[in-house]
Amino acid sequence: MASIFSEPTSRTIAFATFIALFELVNITGQMDSVVSLINNANILPEFTILEGKEKLILIPTSLKTASLMYSDLPISLWADLKFHNQDYIIGAYLFYVLLRIWIHRPSKISTKRKKPKLITFKSRRWFFLSLLSLISSSLFITNKFGKLASLYSKTGFKTFPEGARLNSPWGDPRWIEPLPKISFFDFLEVFLVLLFVVFCLNKTFKITLPKRIREDNLTSIERVWKNTDDAISLGMDKSDKALPMVNKAFSELVDLLSASASMNIAATALEDGDVKTSFDRWSMLTAEKGREADKWIGLSNSLSDIGIFNEGDEEE
Repeated sequence: MASIFSEPTSRTIAFATFIALFELVNITGQMDSVVSLINNANILPEFTILEGKEKLILIPTSLKTASLMYSDLPISLWADLKFHNQDYIIGAYLFYVLLRIWIHRPSKISTKRKKPKLITFKSRRWFFLSLLSLISSSLFITNKFGKLASLYSKTGFKTFPEGARLNSPWGDPRWIEPLPKISFFDFLEVFLVLLFVVFCLNKTFKITLPKRIREDNLTSIERVWKNTDDAISLGMDKSDKALPMVNKAFSELVDLLSASASMNIAATALEDGDVKTSFDRWSMLTAEKGREADKWIGLSNSLSDIGIFNEGDEEE
């Protein structure tokens, strides 16, 4: 979500705070009292107050009302105390700013390992296009099967006894009565619309399915990581399964450290001229039946795997 909604700037937060205070005063009917106080203080030029009107309307509902609103300022700005389109617009804007603040809130520093996300965002533009396509396709399909006319008839403005369908939005909008029969081409159009929605969602989201890893193909250090991750995933709720995994991971780690310590002892003894001790240690590690042969194989395979990365495992 943080990649889709940008962090609000200080100016945006200050402007949203001012708008919120303005809306609070305006919606409670105290705007005329505030304007009266400002007029009495002679701070600004006098602002005319209309008797019986307690609310300022700055956003017109249509172009027609806009021409009337701004023709007789400031008296035409006063209105009755009720909800207007301006209130919904301001409410939506404040919700949008609060959402951006919440998304970019300071996160707590956590030492817990982050779990891989199942769904991740790939593109901000495709997200908005997917949202638009979902809304448009829903309206298109409901209109295609006559459900949009049924919803419209519930408003009481018009009834459609035999069903109806809204014509193409590119022409003059009108209802086609009765509802035309659903043909093969209608189903084809619905299929293409849904196919486009799936395409947009595919461009927007990336789904990473968990992969089952065969433990036989892992090196010793990879088995330590896998058992540790599995134990963390199970948590303390399933301690009977988590604790054995922790013990197994710890034992494998101790084996790697033991092989590494024997290798260091052999190298140090060789530097000091103690060939016998060095040979004995190397024999324990590298001989086929050596006491630490299995530990050495795990350590050498893990060291050989350093620097090798699987490109397919990278996450966006």
